Amino acid sequence: MDLFALTETQFIRELIARQNENLHISYKDFVMQVYDLCRNKQEKGFAVSALLVVEVEISALQTATQREDVNNALVSFIDKALHFVRNTISHYKEVDFIPTGADELIDRVGLNWTANKTALIEIGYAFKVAKCFGNNISAKEIIQKLAKVFGVDMPDGYIYKKYAEMRTRGKSDSRTYFIDTLGAQLNDHMFKEDTKDEKNKVEEPSMSSH
Repeated sequence: MDLFALTETQFIRELIARQNENLHISYKDFVMQVYDLCRNKQEKGFAVSALLVVEVEISALQTATQREDVNNALVSFIDKALHFVRNTISHYKEVDFIPTGADELIDRVGLNWTANKTALIEIGYAFKVAKCFGNNISAKEIIQKLAKVFGVDMPDGYIYKKYAEMRTRGKSDSRTYFIDTLGAQLNDHMFKEDTKDEKNKVEEPSMSSH
């Protein structure tokens, strides 16, 4: 969930736009979104931060309504929402905090590597050479961390064995098969999108003329 998700709800958008026709409906949805955010005790710090962000937003709206001539219904919902958020923050801070373990955070990534292990090793060594994570981490450490995140069984000896095999690939040709394929496929994808965009630009004038 985005830290600013509560400020981007339909309820807050209607308050900002000074619309009160459906505030009773959007307010109920807003309350449920706050409830969904707070029911996961393991993300207490994140939830409190999100609530503080939306509290600032509603406080600003309250100040604005005090300077402008707006209807009573809008003011009522702003006051009610602000009271609700502040009370939620106050009570939620008392909830016991359960830290989220590293393994559980990894499980939440939800990405499973479907390419072969050699491809992951190739990327790991490329990250190391490019110093993507600084100078103080080895290729082995990078690959093992990537493997853990993506749920790949990666024995220590396997990493060095496959890297040695990569080095024996035809020296006159590229030895980074997977990285080369990634680049070629991405470029091909962008080329197709460019072609599609150009086609749409050509078709738009003719369609508007009818």
